[in-house]
Amino acid sequence: MRATRIFAICCLLAVLAIGLAFQPPGAAGAKAAKPKLAVIVVFDQLRGDMLEKWKGLFGEGGFKRLQTEGAWFTNCHYPYSDTYTAPGHASIATGCSPDRHGIIDNEWYDRHAGEEITSVQSERYDILYTPRPKTKEPETKNDKKKTEAEKKPLGASPLRRREETIADVLYRLTQGRSKIASLSIKDRAAILLAALRAQIVYWFSTSFGGFVTSTYYSEAVHPWVNDFNRKNNPDQWFGKSWQRLRNDLDYVQFSGADDVAFEGQGYDQGRAFPHEMKGGLDKAGKKFYEAVTNSPYGSELLLAFAKMTLDAERLGTIDVPDMLCLSFSSNDLIGHCWGPDSQEVLDITLRTDLLVKDLLDTLDAKIGKGQYILVVTADHGICPIPEVAKSQGKDAGRVSPELLQGQAAQFLQERFAKDQPKLPWIEGTSSSWIYLNKGVLRQQALSAAEVEKALAEWLVTQPGVQAAFTRTQLLAKPGDKEDALAGSVRQSFHLDVSGDVKVVLKPNYLFSLPLTSTKTAAYRTTHGSPHPYDTHVPLFVFGQGVKPGVRNDRVTPQATAAILARSLQLPLPSGAEAPLPDGLFEK
Repeated sequence: MRATRIFAICCLLAVLAIGLAFQPPGAAGAKAAKPKLAVIVVFDQLRGDMLEKWKGLFGEGGFKRLQTEGAWFTNCHYPYSDTYTAPGHASIATGCSPDRHGIIDNEWYDRHAGEEITSVQSERYDILYTPRPKTKEPETKNDKKKTEAEKKPLGASPLRRREETIADVLYRLTQGRSKIASLSIKDRAAILLAALRAQIVYWFSTSFGGFVTSTYYSEAVHPWVNDFNRKNNPDQWFGKSWQRLRNDLDYVQFSGADDVAFEGQGYDQGRAFPHEMKGGLDKAGKKFYEAVTNSPYGSELLLAFAKMTLDAERLGTIDVPDMLCLSFSSNDLIGHCWGPDSQEVLDITLRTDLLVKDLLDTLDAKIGKGQYILVVTADHGICPIPEVAKSQGKDAGRVSPELLQGQAAQFLQERFAKDQPKLPWIEGTSSSWIYLNKGVLRQQALSAAEVEKALAEWLVTQPGVQAAFTRTQLLAKPGDKEDALAGSVRQSFHLDVSGDVKVVLKPNYLFSLPLTSTKTAAYRTTHGSPHPYDTHVPLFVFGQGVKPGVRNDRVTPQATAAILARSLQLPLPSGAEAPLPDGLFEK
């Protein structure tokens, strides 16, 4: 009897603890209703100015609905310099910058591994996928080995992210009762938005032609995911073509010519409309699946998968909120290939408007109007194709990655060991970071600070380089007169994973191979700078309790964590820094 009474008391205390956890700071006893579902939507590479630029082209119910019925922050910028996909998603979810959460890039050089690693790779966990119908065995042993190798992509986990997300807070305070679903085309996007213990984390694999997950999250693919992969696989688009959405619209007027010499051709998709969907193959395979992701069909596939997730997992149907994170990657892949000034980017943006309408209609029907909270943003913007910018009279160009490797090493050799045999001064490079070989510095009795400073001073004299920062400089306490550029680089610097010298290129310049390289066929421009075209992204807040209107106050996408914490009546994630925008919610 006593044990039963004690058990009953413990259960009551647990229920009370959950209830109190959902009270906002300083508001114990408040009885405001909480949303049934919190939704984070990221449109990878959707630049902030595009939604103003093409505002008049949107239909009813999509972006226009967000712009009028929700809060639209037109002056939303990332505060850090290295604007890439992985840092963007980690920052949105944690409410802080890479200097805290540690995801400094999509990939970076790892001194312990002696090689470049990705932000989510893991040798400890395996990829789980839906088996395809058996095909004819490879004819030779070499073919069989190649096939087996292709079917074993590197495993994945979120363990390199060093701060908790808003989803982690929700999961913890509901003791795992809240379901956390995070879906994307890209692995890093799905993984870094989600809670560490999220139950439903899937991304699309071009190796398998379906949505996959990791053994970190589950022991097996959910049965309904297997059903989806078999019934809704992208093979339905094989042999079709991507045509312009609107025949009534003069695309030239809003985005320029179609066939531009500097644009990419994707995966045998061609430079101009219509874009063939075969990937240069006779039947569906990896190149074709890459072509699907590099088209609006990638977004259509993800939205269909999200709808299935809502139904199969019955999200938003119990007495604690659930969370759905969606990251649409095809906008990004298309922008890399054809550039932000292309008809292709205009077309995917118009299609994204329709997708937003479809998503809102779905949430209204399945969750209920006013029963959910939705945040829509992007992980970064995009630089114009340098050749296009140059044709417009702008100072623009490409800088060879060799500047950070062979040329930098040659300078250090001539500066510090001119009469000695050639030394391996550079241990590794990644994006715009140089990692010095500390062994060589010790051998030459040189201080790291001395070598970093000399290299940085030389780098800023090179064509296309705006600034260079050293590890010693970034570790020092910032001065009262530190400029905005240095401050943004500091927020992208993490002690444990960043390099020794960081290079910032001038606006409209990129580290890039020449366009004649086959490696650039689907990759003509990129992002990753502190310049406004990369930092400026949309931010919409829509749903329960939100005060609608256009807002011009400066905010960051990291405010997402504070916004959802306020809506769900949760404490902030432990590392969150971005404040809740003033006056966002109705009193």
